[in-house]
Parts: sequence; C-alpha cells; structure tokens
Amino acid sequence: MIVSKTPLRLSFFSGGSDLPAFYKKEMGAALSVTINKHIYICAHRTPNNGIKTMYDSIEQVADLKEMQDGLTKEVLRFYDIKENITIASISDILSRGSGLGSSSAFTVGLVRAISSMKKIEEIGRNEWQLRPETLAEYACNIEMSMFPVGKQDQYAAAFGGCNLFEFYDFGYVKVSGIEIDTIKGLENKLMLVYSGKGRSANQILQKQKEAMIDPAKFALVKSSRDKAYTAFKLLQNQDYDSFGSLLHDAWMDKKSVVKEITQDYFDTVYSNVMSAGALGGKLLGAGGGGFFLFYVPLEKQENVRYELTKTPECKVYDFKFYNKGSTIESY
Repeated sequence: MIVSKTPLRLSFFSGGSDLPAFYKKEMGAALSVTINKHIYICAHRTPNNGIKTMYDSIEQVADLKEMQDGLTKEVLRFYDIKENITIASISDILSRGSGLGSSSAFTVGLVRAISSMKKIEEIGRNEWQLRPETLAEYACNIEMSMFPVGKQDQYAAAFGGCNLFEFYDFGYVKVSGIEIDTIKGLENKLMLVYSGKGRSANQILQKQKEAMIDPAKFALVKSSRDKAYTAFKLLQNQDYDSFGSLLHDAWMDKKSVVKEITQDYFDTVYSNVMSAGALGGKLLGAGGGGFFLFYVPLEKQENVRYELTKTPECKVYDFKFYNKGSTIESY
C-alpha cells in the first residue's frame, strides 16, 4: 500500500493573479504557507477487483473506461493503470469547500501516490520521486484542463513551507521561500476560523475569470498581486502587524472583484472580528465560504474568541506552520 501525505495551505495574498486570465497578460504572484493539516491518499493494488475509489462517496467499476470521477480517471489514464486498484482519501480537517486548497492537495497527493506505485512496479523501489515543480505541473495540467482554477495551490502543496510564487505568461513558476523559523512569530497571531458555510470554488473562479476583461476589475487583482510582494518583504523583516493590516487591504480589493466572493453573513462576521481587535483577515481561497483567516494581536485574541461565540456556526481551529510538501509516508 502506498500512502501520500500532502499539506493544506493558508493563502495570504494573490487576489486571483494565479489564474491564466491574469498572468497571460501580466505576471501573477501569490504568497502562502502550508500547515500541519493534510490530505492522505492511500493506493493499493487489489487483483481481480476492478477500480474502487473511496472519497466522499464510493465508486466501483470494472475498468477505467467506466469511471465517473474525471480527475482520478485522468491520473490513472496518464499512468496507464486500467484496473485492479483501490484508492481512498482521508483528511485531518474539514476540507471540501474549505478554502484551504484541498482540491489541489488531493490532486498533488494522488499524483504523488500513483507515480510512486508505478515506479515500484517498474524497478522494485521508490527512487527518483517526482521533483516538486514536476509534481506541481502535472497536477496543474490535470486540474486546469477540467476546472477554471489557477496554479498557486498545486505549487503550495508540492513545495510546502512559506513561498512567494510568481507566474509567468509562458508557464514558468518562480518559487522564492522564507524559512519557517523566520516567520515563527507570525504563527500565533493568526486565527483560523471555520465560517460554518462551505462552498464550491469553481463557480466563483469562473466569475473571476470573466471579470478580467473589465479594466477596473483587472486593476483590483493587480493591486492584490502587488501586495504579495510587499507582504513578502514584511515577513522577511518580521513586521507582522503591518502584514496583518495589509491582509485587510487586500481583502477589500478582492471582495470587490465579483460579488460572489462574499455575502452579508461573512461581512458581518468579518466586521465583528475586526471590531474585537483583529488587524486584518480574509476568506481563504476563492472566497464565498469556508475558512476565515484573521491576524489578531495576542492581547486581543480573547476578545475575538468571545465575539465568535456569538456566531455558533463559527469554530476556531488550531494549527502550526508546516515546512514539507507532498511526501510518501509508507509503501
């Protein structure tokens, strides 16, 4: 049995500039960090058992041609696996519709697991694993052929740690990292809060893609992109309060791009948390639901936790930064 372990991420700044509709015109940039919450993919050869997947639901078919799960089907097709395999996924945290990059973490973890399985079958040992950039690009090619997604989440999951990703129009992605120890002081000032409402990112991302033809909307995303560079320097200088305030500015930009990014409920929660002492925050990922991330000075966190008790749907989750990308845990 092969088991891959792939981290989820907190997206600090991007604004949607990792979407082709933006970076084909201007270079995009995204700043994120991975956390100690993971997607696990278990893949096991099961002779005379067709193909079975156990995710949110169970699918079992006689061979690859019958599969309904397009993403898994494409990965298996790429690696020429047509039958006799069982695949299951497990998550450390509520992941679907969370804004934590779980869909791309799943894809990266699946590619990591299946590529390792094939390598063992071919040469008897798991050597020469895919490099992070190759793993990320494989996952990008698969997801971007099927969904209106960008490139930052696949790279975050493959590389791990805290990184500034820059997206060029010809497909190249430059990765600049900051050591986790350098930003350790940021960790306990961030609060991860589930909003109580999930969402599907694809509709929001499609709307954002369409919005890029509007010069005013494009300018908002460009402003968010620029803030990724500013934030990277603030982290290098350990100026965390300024980083937190910049989160707020970027969120104001992002939620103005398309109306589906937020709703009155989310705006009310955000406003109440800011009034309780947060310096900034955002809905993670595409927006529209899932997790909030707030920057809250230590002396204000008790106030914020009390404020959140007034909204029973909201729940605070503890986490730590994590400096590894997708790995094979057992085989």
